[in-house]
Amino acid sequence: MGIHTVNAQTKGNPQVGLRLGLPFGGTARYFFDDANAVEGIAGVYSGTFTVTGLYERHFDLSALTTEGFGWFIGGGAHMGTRETDGNVKFIAGVDGIGGIDYTFPTLPLNLSLDWKPAIHFNTSSDLTDFAVSVRYTFGR
Repeated sequence: MGIHTVNAQTKGNPQVGLRLGLPFGGTARYFFDDANAVEGIAGVYSGTFTVTGLYERHFDLSALTTEGFGWFIGGGAHMGTRETDGNVKFIAGVDGIGGIDYTFPTLPLNLSLDWKPAIHFNTSSDLTDFAVSVRYTFGR
């Protein structure tokens, strides 16, 4: 019986794509190794524009499910603007993120479903932000 290692992600290969949900926009992710990544999100929703930076810890579930499947959890911060009653106001705060992730073994494509609650320091928080992200993985 041999040991078989499957890497759901590829170290050093950036992933770039669309985030379909809240916030809607672009996403880019970079893996430092098989478990540690950073993600940037530029998104818009309901008169709000934010730029978010996140650290994510990824856990491979390939041995229990199917090759390329995993889950992740992390956190970070955001800043942006929100239009309220005709006035544009600067917003900033902290974010959490958690979700499931699937990287196709034979295609340079990654899909994820996540929950990303955002707590704003100076306006109402967004605690019900869910999205599906579709990313192209460069170098695969």
